[in-house]
Amino acid sequence: MPKTYTESEREQIIIRLKKGANEMLMKKGVKKTTVDELVKLAGIPKGTFYLFYPCKEVLFFDAAQDFHEKVDEYITKGFLAIIASHNIDPEEEGAFSECIDEIAEVILGAMEITTTSCLKVLLEPEAMNQVLSKLPEDLLQNHRDQDTRMGAGIIAKVAARKGLDVEAVVGSFSMILFGSMYKHVIGEENLRESMRMLVKGLVIQILE
Repeated sequence: MPKTYTESEREQIIIRLKKGANEMLMKKGVKKTTVDELVKLAGIPKGTFYLFYPCKEVLFFDAAQDFHEKVDEYITKGFLAIIASHNIDPEEEGAFSECIDEIAEVILGAMEITTTSCLKVLLEPEAMNQVLSKLPEDLLQNHRDQDTRMGAGIIAKVAARKGLDVEAVVGSFSMILFGSMYKHVIGEENLRESMRMLVKGLVIQILE
């Protein structure tokens, strides 16, 4: 008979599973990571895993969502701080033109959270497709809804107001992120400055 866990125990198990998922995704990726490895890191029996998640892919998605929210919070706080310190009305045309560098730094910081977490792994199309193919429809819909509420939505709204293709804007930021995966080609010592220049150029096109 399966063990009954208290709410506190369940929360701790989920935390350990997510931590293990992030670690294993960064180390071995989606395909090569096994449930056996995940439960070993979490310190639980294999059967217990399935009380929490139907498969490893749903756990990976759940772990990635935590970092997704961290990125969102970072962008939102950064943008609100800029708006407050410069007394900006976001609805005003060209309102952000005097703080391009600050905005670029916020976005760059968010990208660095992405590239140092399991989000980086799930940016790869094959890994993302494997995870998404195993997700229930309600989780997928929640993910889509969350994307529309992200702090990055501030930039998307400005882009839309200027008549820019929002999907192209999002795709441009994604391309910069993909480029960061080739630091061995760019040179690690040049990576951050290269990304900063690209982000700043994109922000100028959107906000000025």
